[in-house]
Amino acid sequence: MSAYRLLQISDSAFPRGAFAHSYGLETYVTEGRIASAAELEEFIASVLRHGVATLDGVYLREAFLAKGEDDLPKVLALDAAYDAARPVKPLRDASRSVGRQFLRTARGFIQDAFLDELEEEARSERTSGHYPITLGCVAESLGLACEEALESLCYGAVSGLVSAAVRLVPLGQTEGQRVISNLEDAVREAAGTAAALSLEDAHSWGPGHEIRAMTHRRLHTRLFVS
Repeated sequence: MSAYRLLQISDSAFPRGAFAHSYGLETYVTEGRIASAAELEEFIASVLRHGVATLDGVYLREAFLAKGEDDLPKVLALDAAYDAARPVKPLRDASRSVGRQFLRTARGFIQDAFLDELEEEARSERTSGHYPITLGCVAESLGLACEEALESLCYGAVSGLVSAAVRLVPLGQTEGQRVISNLEDAVREAAGTAAALSLEDAHSWGPGHEIRAMTHRRLHTRLFVS
């Protein structure tokens, strides 16, 4: 499979709606806890290590494998389990919103009855349609390797948070690209962890991040939904 499709679904221009979310970063910036490129880089590395690698990526991998087996009930069960594993409502709602929009857009150029059924389940509110689940299924449908899908997930987390920081900190475009470059090894490490960790051991550990995500709605002014 050419890298073309991987680049397409990893592109920040892909209409998934992630640009509307800061995933708690806005609270950190408002509190003055993240005010530089170095602090941003440390924050994103922590998100990758303690959430994307150990929870999101594990569920993406399992959804990818279930899609390969044409096992829709298993994908729906994974979606429900992931929903329960995301106790913070703003983060859970963001994942649902981005995942459903991503799946809706993907169906516009992918002919796959499995994805049609999954999108119908999400549209009818019978499943949440979380982003790691839908990305795993779409990547498998496109013939991508699971490792490529995991790197796409991790890269998307990095680029999305950097994009938000450019507007919030504010951070220069060059500084933002330097942060993305510096996190290359962290992305590969996160993807490797997600590929190896068992579903039974999937977890996230980011209480500071989750608290900021919960208190975001109480900020006096906000640029982002979450």
